[in-house]
Parts: sequence; C-alpha cells; structure tokens
Amino acid sequence: MKLYSAILKKEERGKEVWTDIKELPFNSEDYSVGHPAVSPDGKQLYFVSDMPGSIGATDIFVVDILDNDEYSQPRNLGNQINTYGREMFPYITKEKLYFASDGHLGLGGLDVFESYYRVNNYFEIPVNLGSPLNSKLDDFGFIVKEDKNTGFVCSNRKQGKGDDDIYSFERIPIEKCSQNVFGHVSNNKTGERITDVKVLLFTSSGEQIQETTTDINGDYNFITPFDCAEKYKIVAKKQGYSSNDKEFKTARQTGKTEVPLGLDTVSELIVEENGLLKIKIGIIYFDLDKSSVRNDASVELNKIVLLMLQYPNMVIKIESHTDSRSPEDYNLALSDRRAKSTKAYIVSQGIVSDRIESAIGYGETQLINTCSNNVPCSESNHQLNRRSEFIITKM
Repeated sequence: MKLYSAILKKEERGKEVWTDIKELPFNSEDYSVGHPAVSPDGKQLYFVSDMPGSIGATDIFVVDILDNDEYSQPRNLGNQINTYGREMFPYITKEKLYFASDGHLGLGGLDVFESYYRVNNYFEIPVNLGSPLNSKLDDFGFIVKEDKNTGFVCSNRKQGKGDDDIYSFERIPIEKCSQNVFGHVSNNKTGERITDVKVLLFTSSGEQIQETTTDINGDYNFITPFDCAEKYKIVAKKQGYSSNDKEFKTARQTGKTEVPLGLDTVSELIVEENGLLKIKIGIIYFDLDKSSVRNDASVELNKIVLLMLQYPNMVIKIESHTDSRSPEDYNLALSDRRAKSTKAYIVSQGIVSDRIESAIGYGETQLINTCSNNVPCSESNHQLNRRSEFIITKM
C-alpha cells in the first residue's frame, strides 16, 4: 500500500477534476503506508505503516506537511499509542486522536480508542470507547464531528448486512467534568499555617488564570472550577518568604483536588508571629537604668545589620518593651530611650536611617503574659516582657 496526493482544480465550465497525482516521498516497495488523516490545521499528516522502527505489526506515524509539497521525516507516535499489535485507522481532531487497535485492552478484535492530544505530539493514555460503539469483533474507521456529536464507524459485528459495514452513531454528551482546587500554605520549618499568601494558578503553558489569598487559617480556595485531567501549576508568594510552586494534574472525575504548599522564610532570622514578620535575634541586654548598647548586645544587633545589607529594600521598625516593675512613666521613657539607642547603633553600622521606619518604646503597655502590676511572677516570666522587637514592614 502507498499514499498519494492530488490537487482539486476547477475547469473553465466549473467542473472539478483531480490533477497532479503524486506519490508521497516516504512510500516504499519494502513496507506499506496507508490510512491517511490530516490534522484540522492542515500541518500534519497521520498514517499507518509497518516501516522500520515500528513497535508492533502496524503503527501510527506522523509527518509535518511543509511548504513546496514537501514532508518531514516520519515520526512514530511512541509506545503510549502504539503496541505490539495493530494500530490502524487514525482520525485526528483539534483535541483528540481516535484510532483502532487490537494491542490495547479491549472488548475483542479491533476496538476504537481515543487519546487527548497535547502540544508537541504528546498524547495521553488511550481510553477504550466501550460498548455499544465497540463490540467483540472488529470496530474501526471511526470519524466524528466533535461539535455535532455525530459520526461513523465500521464494524463486522454479526447484525451487519455484509462483512464490514458502515454504522452511524450519535454521541450522547455527558455533563462537563470539573474540579475545584483548594489547599493550604504552611511554614516548612514550623508547620504553622501562613495567612495573606498570594496564590496564583497557571495553565501548563504558563498563562495565569486565577489568583487568590490564604485566609486567617492559611487556607485558599479557587472559586472557579477547572477542567478535569488537566495539568496546572500553583505559585505561592509572600513578603519575607521564598516563593514556591507545584505542578499538579486534576483528576478525571468531577470532584476536588487538594494542593498543599510549604514556604520558607528568606532567612532563618525571619519568623512570622501573629501575621507580622519579625527578625529574631538573641536578647538585647542593657545595664540597669541605662540605654547605651552593650558589647554583647552589639553582637546580636550586627545580625540585623548584615540581614539589612543582604536585603537592601528591607525596612523595619523597632519596638522596645519592659516588664511591669518600676513606675509606668519610668518604664515608658526608659524603653523609648533604648529603642532609639538601638536605632542609632544600627545606623552607625552603615544602614540608612530612612530604612528604620520608627523606633518607639512602649514600656509595660504591651505585656505578653499576665505579669502586670502587683501580680507575683517568676524572673523568667518577667524576662519575657523585657524584649526588643524588630518588625519588617517592607522587603
């Protein structure tokens, strides 16, 4: 068997005739070439052959239709489509390849299969179209109008009038399959859920199609459902964290697809507490009733300096706190002096003053435990309130 091309021309009286019949260049006297099917865009020709490089008895191949009536070298569609048996009668639409096979698992003889077509001649695992379109005998030569859900198929099933008969069919549309995509974003190190994370969803070709934000529990949910059996990519971003992405594929049945994501802060010194990004260093000690930065405190503050040099867009604010011992006015004034002394030290190490948004002391007004005035507390619990906080407002 060989393949040929011809050109349809109109004569002067309007009669149409086929002319310029040519043998295609990949024909051979040593093997057969047949069952042509042209892609809807006219750029590719699928055919069947037992040429060298075949996997089974007959395989489906494809060539590119080039300019000047030329063709590329034939390419085997590979073992996703072709088997040790016979693959025959290809028919290609915009989305799917239909073909007959007795190598894939079927009802008997040749059965008709469909495979979703993806870019670069990638085909998904073929699916048997099942009964009643397929039977225990040979079923092949399938063609369909996708938009009309009507077509034809050939078969030698027993109720036919001859050996191989042509049957028409009407395909019954099923409800469109859809998948809801949801998940959560958590800190890879602590496992804590992260709020206000921007979550973006892209198609496999890189087109952004939706965007949402995690809620107070770190959960996200895309409202619009997506197609089943499709590849997508999710990207999670938040200030102070390294972005993360994950590719996934939705299931083939209507339902939900969960895609959890984990993020790491850009530095081990950066943590998130109550929705705020903070720089966590060792305790900043001051001498009694003093606000000058001690040598041991400068070691810790230098970590902040190095981090701000590493991230030149980082802006922070400094908050200084005391415990509840001593008068409130005294604590407020002392903590404010310490906050401003801390800022002055960081600026003295080469950080531009504008990158420290504020340096404020709050005294004992923001205790983080119950150790308020006249409440008996251990020294360690009082120490929890004597703290300096470095809050990141911009990265």
